[in-house]
Amino acid sequence: MTTSNIKRFDELTGQILGALYESFPVPRHLLLKDLFPDGLSFDDFVGFDVPNEQGEFLFACIDWLAESGYLRFKEKVQASGYAECVLTAKGLEVLKATPDSLSTESSLGDQLVDATKTGAKGLIGDLAGQALSIGVKFATTHLGLPG
Repeated sequence: MTTSNIKRFDELTGQILGALYESFPVPRHLLLKDLFPDGLSFDDFVGFDVPNEQGEFLFACIDWLAESGYLRFKEKVQASGYAECVLTAKGLEVLKATPDSLSTESSLGDQLVDATKTGAKGLIGDLAGQALSIGVKFATTHLGLPG
């Protein structure tokens, strides 16, 4: 069974946001080899590991999260990851939220950290989807747009 791009995006986004929430406010490196070891493949032509299609997908997720204002980074290191990543104010605010639909008082960020440690991919994806939905509502409310 092939996982849809949205499901893959949500799962990876959850891992990324959970890692940054856990280290906040201290910046951390988001390295492909740590987040998604299957995202690297040995390239005979260049003689070392390079991002494969899965690795490029992870990079696209991080780029999108940065462009959408959830995180920032100091530098993209082409074949390995991102240096000095940290949540933005928007990213932190979203992860500190506790949605009414959840039967717990833990924030989304705390739940993402816990789910990441236990490897619950489905839960990670669900929590990331909720976080992004809150981010959209947060943005539309603060911009005066209908939400």
